[in-house]
Amino acid sequence: MKNETDTIFREEPGALSLTIMVFAGASILSVASAIDPLRAANRLAGETLYRWNVVSADGGPAQTTCGLPVAVS
Repeated sequence: MKNETDTIFREEPGALSLTIMVFAGASILSVASAIDPLRAANRLAGETLYRWNVVSADGGPAQTTCGLPVAVS
């Protein structure tokens, strides 16, 4: 019988870092739907639980379907 404390998940100190790639032609709603819950979690927790970088395939701002560019890190 395995010990119930055995797990592949380990508590890590600090924030979880994510990289979000935005492609040209993406919906601004899709981009916001990925980022805003992370921002809200940080705000509600009163600490930085998540950090993220936004990137694009060519390193420049990604033009969304509504015409708004998304700035990248």
